[in-house]
Amino acid sequence: MDGDITLASKADLAFDALRFLYVGFLSSLPAWARYTVLGLFGLTVVYGFVSWLRKRSADQPEAPADVHEDEARVR
Repeated sequence: MDGDITLASKADLAFDALRFLYVGFLSSLPAWARYTVLGLFGLTVVYGFVSWLRKRSADQPEAPADVHEDEARVR
């Protein structure tokens, strides 16, 4: 490889997620293996959601604190 990086498309990501769920629900694997696959998939989804929430909350600047001087009239 000449240093080129190939990124997966969104269609590949959706296909892989569906294949992962198929293995977890409909395959003939033993129960412990299916539950492990489903658990890993669930943890991946939760991690992605928490990361998205952190990024979303970090983008919002904090509101500036109101400064009131002594004996200043504020309406």
